[in-house]
Amino acid sequence: MNHVQLLFLALAALVVAVPLAERMTVPHPVLLTGIGLGCALVPGLPQISLDPELILPTLLPPLLFTAAQKTSVGHLTAHLRSISSLAVALVVVSAFAVAAVVTVAVPEVPWPLAFAVGAATAPPDPVAATAVAGRLGLPHRVVSVIEGEGLVNDATSLVLYHVALTSAAAGSAILWWSVAGGFVYGTVVGLVVGAVIAWLADFVLRRFQQPVLEGTFTVVLPFAAYLGAEAVHASGVLAVVVVGLVMGQRSYAVVTAGGRMITWAFWETIELLLTAVAFMIIGLELRPVLRDAGPRLGHTLAVGLVVAAVLVLVRVVWMVVAGALGRPRSRIGQAAPENWREGVVMGWAGMRGVVTIAAALGLPDDVPARGELVLVAFVAVVVTLVPPGFTLPMVVRWLRVGGVEDQEASREVTMRVVRAVLDRVDELRADGDIDEPVARRLRDAFQHLVQGICPGSEDDPRLREGRRRARRRREVTKELMTAAQEEALRLRLDERVDPRAVDRVLRRIDTTLVAGPPVNPPS
Repeated sequence: MNHVQLLFLALAALVVAVPLAERMTVPHPVLLTGIGLGCALVPGLPQISLDPELILPTLLPPLLFTAAQKTSVGHLTAHLRSISSLAVALVVVSAFAVAAVVTVAVPEVPWPLAFAVGAATAPPDPVAATAVAGRLGLPHRVVSVIEGEGLVNDATSLVLYHVALTSAAAGSAILWWSVAGGFVYGTVVGLVVGAVIAWLADFVLRRFQQPVLEGTFTVVLPFAAYLGAEAVHASGVLAVVVVGLVMGQRSYAVVTAGGRMITWAFWETIELLLTAVAFMIIGLELRPVLRDAGPRLGHTLAVGLVVAAVLVLVRVVWMVVAGALGRPRSRIGQAAPENWREGVVMGWAGMRGVVTIAAALGLPDDVPARGELVLVAFVAVVVTLVPPGFTLPMVVRWLRVGGVEDQEASREVTMRVVRAVLDRVDELRADGDIDEPVARRLRDAFQHLVQGICPGSEDDPRLREGRRRARRRREVTKELMTAAQEEALRLRLDERVDPRAVDRVLRRIDTTLVAGPPVNPPS
């Protein structure tokens, strides 16, 4: 199966998985993995053929970039202690635990190689974490910690993985001072590279002011950050995260509104498609992994199950103990997990994914028991991804950790924005810059925007008087724009009319339908 066939298969899987995931309230990566597993068992289906060294550089940068853009720098720094304990300390502990299991169960595997497998299986997947955290109505601080952990734990994992592989190839013990030095160097230089790329992006985007060109330019940013950092042997993961965080904040200052709309639509599409490809790869690798596992297939599957159980147990115990002991308060309130119930949920949400598969497939061909080690990592991914993905919503409901915090947060943000605008209208009215009829028209027009941002949140008394008029205006606008669309589409069939001119008009009509009627106060 070549890359084009994989892409079409991923698109077909998306059509099935996304609507089904919505109805089942499970993360769509889980269903995509299941579809991939099912496809791998179909007789006659071509075997997937991918270069393992290209999986991470191709898939990880854009997925990290989109996840980082949705994350707040303020929340990352506020929960820094919780995130760092998970992204660094827990990754190291998990790697040691898995390495201990592998060396006992597969004696011919030396400790450095076993530790490389442990490092590969230690980090939860950032895409799966984001998909899980964003759908279950978890408290926002829990979501922030889970997403923050998913953004940076790969940096720790990959440093440990590469040092362990180097030690295994040299036939020497792991030099822990080299691990520490490599981690510090990779972290610092990766952050610097990311900051430089972000500054250059800021500089260039200020000079574009063309929506399509702005959207196109953002395509290269995650790859430039990742490859630039990797070229100097630093953490490409952290470089991409820095660029994503900065652009998520700075885009409002350096990118036009049209450019942001194009960029959002593009990255939403790319994120969905690459997520499908990444998790389909996990499922489709089943057949070659089973083929290369060797004669001890049953024993290897058992080892993989034990490794998966150890990963889950270590994480759940870590989280429950942290919740029972109580985390110190962050700058914005209690950190997560706040109690043992949140600890269980956060522990159960530790799903492994494409980073683990790519690292396992990247093991050199000449290492002892390579096929068995790859299968162990594969089993660990499937067991920590599929069962928790299906059962996590039930765990959240059973422990009563979820809630309606997300909806209430959206309402609160909307109302604060509404009050700021209406206060400014009142100030202009008081200063004599506008008269009362203009002020009333501005309030009525803003009513439409409030409905679009967060329906049902227009509780300010200054908006209530215009609610009926705004609703009627929306209905009339829709009727007028529908008539305009019908006429434009009729003209598009006329061979005497330039279709490109019609398309420009249709896009303006769509913009009006989305943004609402313009404010047009009398002069």
